Amino acid sequence: MKFSSHILLFALIMSLFSCEDVIEVAVQNSTPKLVIDAQFNVFTKEEPSRLEGGVRLSFSANYFDQEVPMVKDATVVITHLNSGREYPLRYNESKGLFLPETIDFLTDVHSGYDIKVVHSGQTYIGTTQFIPVPPILKVEQGNKTLFSGDETEIILAFQDFPERADYYLYDFGQNIFRPIEDRFFQGEAFVFSHFYTSDEVAVGDLITIKAHGVSEAYYNYFNLILSLTDGNGGPFQSLPASSRGNVVNITEPDNYPLGFFLISESYQRQLLIEDLK
Repeated sequence: MKFSSHILLFALIMSLFSCEDVIEVAVQNSTPKLVIDAQFNVFTKEEPSRLEGGVRLSFSANYFDQEVPMVKDATVVITHLNSGREYPLRYNESKGLFLPETIDFLTDVHSGYDIKVVHSGQTYIGTTQFIPVPPILKVEQGNKTLFSGDETEIILAFQDFPERADYYLYDFGQNIFRPIEDRFFQGEAFVFSHFYTSDEVAVGDLITIKAHGVSEAYYNYFNLILSLTDGNGGPFQSLPASSRGNVVNITEPDNYPLGFFLISESYQRQLLIEDLK
């Protein structure tokens, strides 16, 4: 019995040492695709109107890559379809975006817009419209909580547009987003609450909440991004390989790009967090 115990002990020790062997994990490397993040958020109620976003071009990276390869040498043009006028975009090194010289042409609700990106002999085309958003009529701090009891409630309200299906994207900062559709409150005033955790806001913080008008296609696209990124998706983030948007490659259709072309009307409100307890 003692001899058998020694054999078992030796086998156990050898198995522990064998666990130190390097395990190689095969990671499938996909062919990099051009990522076209062409998202323009125009704050029309400000004076003068202000633009957030632009066109960010990059190549999709493999899972373990530390850096995303950026593209700076493309030709980018937006066309106002009603007038046929073309607006070239130029690369801004400090922002890492292709930007237009003016934004006045972006807010025509009666016209569509085309974007054309030319890079490495490939031409990419996308089409969108300017999507309006109702202003945030109310933003105030509430006193309700959820599960832990230390959340901070923010109550918001807006008046939905009548006689049309609308889709919105609310941005609560810190990469927190909430897509909203008006299926159940079409044309009505809508009041809802958002809850920040204690790790996200504290007394004395000044929070900024933004509302963006989006298309139904973008609403579905963004929900897909959220499902693929555990709810931490957002504009200009690294996109999953399946996140095809509304831009196509007309030179080589099978070499499709990732990303989306969107022009949103945007609105923002700020609120100082107080101690209501």
